[in-house]
Amino acid sequence: MNSFMDILMLIFFGLFMIFVFGGYHKTKFEQREKEKEKSMDKES
Repeated sequence: MNSFMDILMLIFFGLFMIFVFGGYHKTKFEQREKEKEKSMDKES
């Protein structure tokens, strides 16, 4: 039973880390896209 809980916690921890890092990179990517559009507007 104890090893079952350990495995469950590892799975939840893994999913949580993927969720946090995925969300963080997504917002960073969106910010970069907006900055690209701004710089393109300045050039033209």
